[in-house]
Amino acid sequence: MEQRRQSCPRCGDVLDKGAERCETCGTPATAGTPASDGAPTTAFLDTVHLPPIPGEPDVETVVRPSLAILFRMAVGPAADYYAPRFLEYERIGRSFPGWNWAAPWVPALWAFYRRLWATGLAFALWPVAAMAAFGLVDPYLGDSVLASLACAVALLWLVPGAVAGLAANSLLYRKARHIVLNAEAETLRPDEAARLLGKGSPIAPGAAVLLGSAAIILALFVAAPSLQTAVADRAVRNRVGEALAALRPLQRQVEEGWGFVRSSLIAPNYEIIGRERGTEFLGAVNVSLENGRVRLALGPSVPEVAGRSILLAPTRDRDERVRWICVPVDIPARYLPHDCRKG
Repeated sequence: MEQRRQSCPRCGDVLDKGAERCETCGTPATAGTPASDGAPTTAFLDTVHLPPIPGEPDVETVVRPSLAILFRMAVGPAADYYAPRFLEYERIGRSFPGWNWAAPWVPALWAFYRRLWATGLAFALWPVAAMAAFGLVDPYLGDSVLASLACAVALLWLVPGAVAGLAANSLLYRKARHIVLNAEAETLRPDEAARLLGKGSPIAPGAAVLLGSAAIILALFVAAPSLQTAVADRAVRNRVGEALAALRPLQRQVEEGWGFVRSSLIAPNYEIIGRERGTEFLGAVNVSLENGRVRLALGPSVPEVAGRSILLAPTRDRDERVRWICVPVDIPARYLPHDCRKG
């Protein structure tokens, strides 16, 4: 009976009789000796011919079945979910976004659990950038508390959660692939690579609890003062807005006076302001009889901007209608109501 010819333990090519190395990949022929039980190890390295890639009918992709086993060992928990997806990435030659329900709830915790240290750190520091962005956006959201709260929730949780959910599979695939390639580079057979992978832990539950908790505390530490400041600023904006609203009867007097005599105005009746809500936030109010500009100084009821002024300047559009321009003299932008900010 003819003796069975030996195969290369790495690429699977049949070796010439008496050959010391594989001509294809250079692997020593002695590495392909049978295991202690007499079963050949080359079956573990047989190749599988996958269906053609859609749109590329002439391309046949080959993936080693041992790769599925190595991916499972590199991933650990939920290998039934990840391994088929990773093999699909191998088949098409790249990863692509896909939704992962485990990642979006607490992205930093998931990343640290999967030993994605850089990714976990990025998600842990996300609230710092999110609250900086919130501070820039919040004054432009109008005077709605609900809109401000929705923006904060989106920046702190929804946006990073969406990013984590869409990118989780690709991030873990790159890590698992790197681990598998390193294990294969250090060994000659996949069973040896599997044993090497088995020596390490693909997850870090202890680090996830510790670092994930620290990330949550950091998020609360960063978000709480920022939200508190945003609420305080919004309260000031509302009071400044009420003070401006109290001047509308005076502005109407200016508009009516302009309708009769353009060069000079009749002295306005300042007492009419006293019947309006928001007058408690006013300090001094003056109307220029030359150009109709209304200047108000805020009173001590708004200590953050007490004594600071806003100028309301009337202008005429093409239709000869009066339009008012709000000019903050020395009031920070974050204290200005939406209407005044728009000018």
